[in-house]
Amino acid sequence: MTNRVSHAAGLRRGLMACCAIAVLSAAAPALAQEGAAPPVAFTVSAQPLELALPAFAKQADVQLLYASGLVKGKRANAVVGTRAPAEALRDLLAGSGLKATATGPRTFLISVQENPVVSELDEVVVTAQKRVARIEDVPLAVTVVDGADAQRRGITSVTDLVDQVAGVSVNYAFGGTNYGLISIRGIGGADDYKPNGNPSVAMHVDGVYQTSNAYLGMPLFDLDRIEVLKGPQGTLYGRNTTAGVINAITRGPTKTVEGSGRIEYGSYDYTEMEASVGGPISDTAGVRLAVLAQSGGGFMDGAGAGLLAGFRPSVRGVVQTQVPALADPGRRKGFGDKDLFAGRATFDVQMAEQSDLTIKLFGSRDRGDTRQYDRIARSLDATVANAGENADPFEFYSTGYPTHSIDIYGGSATFSHKVRENLNFTAVGGWQGSKRSVKGNGDGSPYPASYFDADEKLSQSSLELRLADDTGGKVDWIVGAFYVTDDVKFDTNWISYSALTMYDNLHRQERKSFALFGQADYHLTERLQVSGGLRYTRDDAHYVGRNVDHNPWGISTFTTTFATTNPFAWDEKFEDDNVSGRLTVKYDVTPSLNVFVSAGTGYRGGGFDGTSIFTVAETKPFASETVRAYEAGLRWTTPRLRLSLDAFDYRFSELQATTRLANDTNGRANVGKASSKGIEVALSAQLLRTERQQLTFDVNAAWLDTEVLSFTSNRVAEVLQTVGDPLPGAPDVSATASLNHSVVLQPGWELRSRLGVTHHGEESNRLNATPGNTAKAYTLVNARLDLATPSNWTLYAYGRNITDEVYFPELNGAARLVGAPATYGVGARFDF
Repeated sequence: MTNRVSHAAGLRRGLMACCAIAVLSAAAPALAQEGAAPPVAFTVSAQPLELALPAFAKQADVQLLYASGLVKGKRANAVVGTRAPAEALRDLLAGSGLKATATGPRTFLISVQENPVVSELDEVVVTAQKRVARIEDVPLAVTVVDGADAQRRGITSVTDLVDQVAGVSVNYAFGGTNYGLISIRGIGGADDYKPNGNPSVAMHVDGVYQTSNAYLGMPLFDLDRIEVLKGPQGTLYGRNTTAGVINAITRGPTKTVEGSGRIEYGSYDYTEMEASVGGPISDTAGVRLAVLAQSGGGFMDGAGAGLLAGFRPSVRGVVQTQVPALADPGRRKGFGDKDLFAGRATFDVQMAEQSDLTIKLFGSRDRGDTRQYDRIARSLDATVANAGENADPFEFYSTGYPTHSIDIYGGSATFSHKVRENLNFTAVGGWQGSKRSVKGNGDGSPYPASYFDADEKLSQSSLELRLADDTGGKVDWIVGAFYVTDDVKFDTNWISYSALTMYDNLHRQERKSFALFGQADYHLTERLQVSGGLRYTRDDAHYVGRNVDHNPWGISTFTTTFATTNPFAWDEKFEDDNVSGRLTVKYDVTPSLNVFVSAGTGYRGGGFDGTSIFTVAETKPFASETVRAYEAGLRWTTPRLRLSLDAFDYRFSELQATTRLANDTNGRANVGKASSKGIEVALSAQLLRTERQQLTFDVNAAWLDTEVLSFTSNRVAEVLQTVGDPLPGAPDVSATASLNHSVVLQPGWELRSRLGVTHHGEESNRLNATPGNTAKAYTLVNARLDLATPSNWTLYAYGRNITDEVYFPELNGAARLVGAPATYGVGARFDF
């Protein structure tokens, strides 16, 4: 948080600064003749300008005069080597729109440059390495979605990043639509869908690590930005980052009172409302409040149970009348409606001149319909009991229309303290929980193999401590410690028509993880930087549970179907540790072009299968997964162009995956080795810029080549079929491209438009996938138009999938998950 001063004090400072500037400006011509300061050895790195200028003044032993508001939010270029202060200061300010005027031998006045040559692309600042840096200076593959852009694209959850960020996908194969698995660069699609699993993609919200896939349902709104870090991030982010990291950063209070309100109406009676307000409440404190509400939007039609209404199973030809007949709930249009409300409060407090505290409290309530699968037409399905009755992908048959209950709540606190010049301490603590009640079958049929009704309760607490010298110099470094503990209770009731019974899975897992980490960036020369980091991690988990067959109909085949006993219980523990690291070399070819190469390792903790456990073998923990990662990248930035090119090659050992086990159930195991390699390109270009118009072009594309190198199974046929296959959730090609145009119609009136195209390549949803588990490629076209008015209102209209392409993000045997058809909407936003 920046320092806040009273209005009177600010006025006095402003008058004094104006007087000083006026006097110095008048005297400048004469003073400039007195000579110049001698050359100085500089070691000022690229960093925020407000930090770079004091460092520059100290090294050069000169005085810099400027208004603090003039440099706020701007970046300084690196200045390294022996040079004259005037020349070095000019290079430090290049591209900032500011200039330095000598007013004496050791005094410079910084002011606005007339007709500055500045970047015509918006500068993108990230905290991917846990410090502020321009995206082109970060030797990692990072994609950033600005908060305003996320709102325009309709991104309100992590899963909405699919088809918005190349190389990102989601897999619902095993647990249904409330148990998505996010993958990046082909890693993560084979994860454990249950809440006790270890996601390959580590999600962070305001610096707090989310321990479970269950938190993917957390709404994202009033965002500053979303950062997607691609590839293993073992050093700074630790375990369970073998695919990458998603950082969501929400907005906080500003220096002045400001806010916005927005209302939107779209196809299928979809409504969305969002509002926020924030600002100072005293000289040392500020607050921001934000809310989001969503309802409607269901585009599926329920046709009831259809021909299977009243069906009962048979045993050896005898209809089991004691089993309840399949009910017919009747028809229902527009199923899949949202019903969500979320809120957040942010408090900023300046505790002392060098100490700041930010507290965030949040909560969300989701009571929406559970998105349903459709089933392929009967003519294509030979299984009569599970046949679909028509070919309409937007109509499904079911014995009920399930809704879910998902509550997520918690808080976080970030404390930062400047210990001394160039030494900063940061502490980030968080606590959160979730209660979920989810039903479904994932089959798309009124008579599936089983129905489930899951109740889950999660809680987690975490603390990260960091000490860093990251404000410029020959060496930047960061060291820290991290601790997290989480407790997961999940009870699932099953109606199994394959085992002709009802049974319960009762599970509880307690897990603790501790880590120490450090990274240093060393500038060997003015252009060459070497970075190295290490992280030690210790994991412990305790997992207990039992299965109980209730046999309500007296015909249960539970023990024979699942090769188990009734009841079946377990009590197991897991522990492991790991040291992972990364070495990166970055070279600045020119001030606008740099290249880098890196090599590192990553770690995903072992643990326990969270699905239905029936045998002793399934209770045993699976081993930790490791990865060796090699990457190379190029960053080229000019006033009108920003280009990133990345190549990568990852090798995984002890690959963790959900697969078919010996007793024909889906379970978690170490299945072998795999690789993921590919190329990504990101380009932003300013095609046109005049006094009235701007036109930019953005493209982000990823080419993936993933492969199962070895596969462990007691089924020889599956080994032969799986080795050489691509990994689940790994589209071969994915890309997004957009044209963004703005034109000033007249003073205060601006028309902005966006035309976007996304392509998602073919991908499977499981190991040993059949054609029925491989979704075809699809391409979507989206458009948006905004009209900004002088009265701070913005009116907008949008269309998504405007070509009305019928596509299936996932095929799961005869079941298929259909994507949204063409949808349109209008809205209004007021900013103050």
